[in-house]
Amino acid sequence: QDLAALGPDDTAAHANIVACLPEFDAWAEPLDSLHLPAQSSVSASIPTGSIEPASSRSKTLRRATFDAWGHAMANIALDGERLDRLTISARLAREEDPAVRKRLFLTMETAWRTLNGDNGSTSPYRRLIAESSAQWVRDGSPVSANAGALGLDPTQVEPMLRRILHAFRALAIGPDLIEPWDYRYAVGGLSRRLDASVPVDRMLRINDDHVRSIGADPEHLRIGYDIIPRLGRPVIPTAFTLTEGVAGKDGSTWVPAVPWVFATYAEGGLGNLEELLHESGHALHYAAIRTRPAQFTWPPDQTAFVEAIADVVGWTTHEPAFLRRHLGADVTLRESVIARFGGVMLDAAWTLFEIEVHRHPDRSPNDAWAEIAERDLGIRGHAEWSWWAGRGQLIDGPGYLANYALGAVMVAAVRARLQALRGDWSGGDPGWYAFVSEHLLQFGGARTPWDLLRGLLGQPLTDEAILGEIERAG
Repeated sequence: QDLAALGPDDTAAHANIVACLPEFDAWAEPLDSLHLPAQSSVSASIPTGSIEPASSRSKTLRRATFDAWGHAMANIALDGERLDRLTISARLAREEDPAVRKRLFLTMETAWRTLNGDNGSTSPYRRLIAESSAQWVRDGSPVSANAGALGLDPTQVEPMLRRILHAFRALAIGPDLIEPWDYRYAVGGLSRRLDASVPVDRMLRINDDHVRSIGADPEHLRIGYDIIPRLGRPVIPTAFTLTEGVAGKDGSTWVPAVPWVFATYAEGGLGNLEELLHESGHALHYAAIRTRPAQFTWPPDQTAFVEAIADVVGWTTHEPAFLRRHLGADVTLRESVIARFGGVMLDAAWTLFEIEVHRHPDRSPNDAWAEIAERDLGIRGHAEWSWWAGRGQLIDGPGYLANYALGAVMVAAVRARLQALRGDWSGGDPGWYAFVSEHLLQFGGARTPWDLLRGLLGQPLTDEAILGEIERAG
């Protein structure tokens, strides 16, 4: 069909379809016959001298590396116990003995090596970075694209993240360096105090009660939850829809999407509760969309916006009114802010890391991470270990972790604005979901994030809200 003959709405729909086409397929096809090593390095599974086209080799290596890393992180052995990455992270926040924390931390070294081997130039990660770095040069950085979509200046991402990191370090860490196995303990005071009040079998009840209290009954919205541990579970928690929302034949009724949340929670705790509420935030977003199928999803440069919408819900986990309502606990502003931003700061550091290794793909990832950890996070770098290799998105989505860091800037601004307009909703506000749906959620890819944010905020997005929140807690 002649695109010039399309009307404005159809032209916009066509543009969104084109923008949403995958630019980089991380998974090799077909996969049924792909041999994946159970552990150790995956380098040997993809011969360097293979006659397979370079793009196919990269896709196969990316998939093999992701699966091997995921297997290693889900099967960590310690004293006869099988642990996973999330369980270890939770225990690091609770364990009182620094020596035991170090031992827990180093149980993940096998998984780190699965991704980065001995940190040499032929490690799986170094080979993947060489490919994605060339793509960023050719097509542009997804970090810059997502920053621009939010209305942020892409050239100011690094200094902005460093300002935020330094503000948090002054609040939570101090001038002296701490060990990496001590970081989660340093920011985990609230978890140590309250995790026992959130057993795994209570998480979904708290989740449902909260989203129901803000006017989003999960049963009415038909949200499905599959979060019980068993074999074959996803490595990374996710939410998606099995169908898209569609208008009825007469155009007067709407059949909403059916959202699902998939995750694996072997333990409870505040961290896992926040993650569950984050995924529920995605589900609420999908359920609220009221637009044509061609604009039901978002192009890659709007991923930070989508992740931030989920965190507008997820961040409520640490709010004093939320904790008072669901756990009967009183918390200080400082406790709340440190608990909320402890994980966000790691996302900010990973963003700086990915920018650096893609800018200088020949540089040692361990050296790059050690520099960022010491300068910005306040953590001793330990370049002898690839301890940065703790997130699957580093493998299957280069630049994706920046969406959480950039999104945090948006989340803080949106939450501050909503509180100014409606008051504190963390203890319940039946009209909240309808209001946020009207202003932010219903549009899918039909309107740009910067347009929606400018309409709600009344001004361009800045880091003023997130810096102010951290500084007030001091």
